[in-house]
Amino acid sequence: MTLKAVVFEVAHPRVAAGFWASFVDWPITVDRPGRVELTSAAAGFSLAFEENAAPKTVKNRIHLDLASSSAAAQASIVDKALALGATRADIGQGELPWEVLADPAGNEFCVLEPRPEYAETGALAAVVIDGGPIEPTAFERLAEFWSTTSGWPIGQRHPVQIGLRAPSGVGPWLEVLRAGDAKRAEDRVWLEVTGPAPGRRQDPEGNDFQVVSPG
Repeated sequence: MTLKAVVFEVAHPRVAAGFWASFVDWPITVDRPGRVELTSAAAGFSLAFEENAAPKTVKNRIHLDLASSSAAAQASIVDKALALGATRADIGQGELPWEVLADPAGNEFCVLEPRPEYAETGALAAVVIDGGPIEPTAFERLAEFWSTTSGWPIGQRHPVQIGLRAPSGVGPWLEVLRAGDAKRAEDRVWLEVTGPAPGRRQDPEGNDFQVVSPG
């Protein structure tokens, strides 16, 4: 299997895609009724936006992290996001060195303080999957599951975070967190991977993902 896209279900795909295209400077490569995609050759996957008119009710269990190179750069990225239509988001995070925002569709994302591991990722530092408050063995099992499912080997291990990196060694990380809430609603953000037996599935912690045919 291979990671193909991070898919966001939103009321207005073109609006959400336009925000992210301007924000991370990825070109729109697919624009059809009900789905718009941005693709970065360096990242090796797309950000896709599919139409779903139902309102968003809970925090997403998958979110994007943005990289910064300095405190000034972090502030500039936040200012750019707000100017493009993002808003500040309070998800109970308290005082942290990173900023939590939401895009025009309400999807949470973080603008990180400078971190060495994201120095070469480009604008997008990581795609982050909340695993919930799980035991260490379940956490390791979840990371191994996503390594197999995405085709990305494990590159970093920390007590609450395991990072996967594309085989090319460039672009954003795919990170599994031993944190967050248990699943409480249908997922509106999910990963799309290519592989056999297309269809909707769930990972060991109940996160939805979609398998699609290659090509």
